[in-house]
Amino acid sequence: MYRKIILASQSKQRLNILRTLALPIDVMPSNINEQAVPFTDQYDKAEKIALAKAKKIALNQPDAIIIAADTFCYFKDRILEKPKSLEEAKDMLRFQSGQKIEVLTGYAFLDTKLNLQKSGCERISVQMRKLSPAEIERYVANEPVLTWSAAFSPAYDSGMALIDSIDGNLTAFSHGLPINLLVDFLGVNYENNH
Repeated sequence: MYRKIILASQSKQRLNILRTLALPIDVMPSNINEQAVPFTDQYDKAEKIALAKAKKIALNQPDAIIIAADTFCYFKDRILEKPKSLEEAKDMLRFQSGQKIEVLTGYAFLDTKLNLQKSGCERISVQMRKLSPAEIERYVANEPVLTWSAAFSPAYDSGMALIDSIDGNLTAFSHGLPINLLVDFLGVNYENNH
């Protein structure tokens, strides 16, 4: 018997990586006010937002496994959120070009039946390629950059092509969800479902 598994996010990238587990996934975006979540630093922010997303969904789900996450980039004391305009997206990409940035993915896994919780923040060091002005113009013109924090997504070939190298959890970086940690959390449930 499958446990109910809920992704508290509308992220296509997170759903795609979850589908590799061949488990039924319900999608219920939490739609919290992220600005209202208190935090102490950027690492705490990523984890606290993920927890807030998961806990909101948990309120009405007494027997479910809830998966939530939050991903953003951090560079030179700046949290790079989703750009508000194409010009801001270009500025962000120029800002990151040729630099080593930090990608943070906060995650929260809740089992509301067994009252289990695992949360944390994965830190990934990312070396960006030196991007030409033409590359930046082309990327911004052809990709939905306003939907991604820091104006790029490594879940797609076009975004992965902007990267020189990474050091850290691959799927926390590429899809905004550390799939290895989730499989550990699912444990017996995951094994018994196969």
